Amino acid sequence: MDRWTRLLLVVTAVAVLGYISMVYGSCAFDPDCHFRLCAGGRSLCGVDHTHVPSR
Repeated sequence: MDRWTRLLLVVTAVAVLGYISMVYGSCAFDPDCHFRLCAGGRSLCGVDHTHVPSR
């Protein structure tokens, strides 16, 4: 593999890991955020933000 290909792979990996950590990491500190499971309940499909009104 040449240097250009390695560089592109590293940049892609950093971008993907950065995006995942930003989305799922910020959800950990938000009380209105929860993870959404796919149909079947075994894999993670995304993040839902639902506001639950306080009493």
